Amino acid sequence: MYRIDYGFLLHEIRVAACYLPFTFVLVSGPLVIGLVIGSFLAVARIQRVPVLHQIVRLYVVIIRGMPTVLMLLIIYFVFVYSFDSLAEFFGWTLRTGQIHPLVFAILVLSFLSIAFVSESIRAALLSVPPGQIEAALSVGMTTFTVYRRVRIPQALPVAIPILGNTFISQTKGTALVAMIGVTDIVTKVKIEATATYRYLEAYIAVALIYWVLCVGIEQAVRLLNNQVRAHLKVAGV
Repeated sequence: MYRIDYGFLLHEIRVAACYLPFTFVLVSGPLVIGLVIGSFLAVARIQRVPVLHQIVRLYVVIIRGMPTVLMLLIIYFVFVYSFDSLAEFFGWTLRTGQIHPLVFAILVLSFLSIAFVSESIRAALLSVPPGQIEAALSVGMTTFTVYRRVRIPQALPVAIPILGNTFISQTKGTALVAMIGVTDIVTKVKIEATATYRYLEAYIAVALIYWVLCVGIEQAVRLLNNQVRAHLKVAGV
């Protein structure tokens, strides 16, 4: 009967914890990029910007309709195979082998993040009753003012929990970057476990680390949402 080595388990937890800053970069980088570009794309779809609206819709449908691991690999190899050609065309000296794998990982995860975040933000913005939008436009507000004073304040309490779930999914999704040659938490603890073949302890350690991360994110999102709701209530929104 297999018996868990708790000493080795604690060792693997310490090893995994050392990679938390690396995981934070992997999560926060794509999230920031996703929020900035995803917000723009969400508004483009709502406002039905010609051509861009159709392109964004197709992009979102493709990303959301494929397994994450498959899209991760496809986007990664597109980056790798096309970068050197582009660098040669523009006369850059930089080549794929000189770029840190973390950069590619962030770029690949960002492509996935943009699609999911844009849909989350679009859903939140569309939750505002159309009658309020029409009323705001009827009194002479510009589209920008409507978003700033009507749509965004009311969409925030809806968007934050949705984005929180997206953030949690992206955090767990960082475990897949090992498939594109990036040494992350999963890879490191597996390397440590190779000498003793104590893979069960290694995987339990990683699971505990990710569980703590996701619970922490969930609590932070809940606190942020409560503060936003309280602020909007005081402001009379």
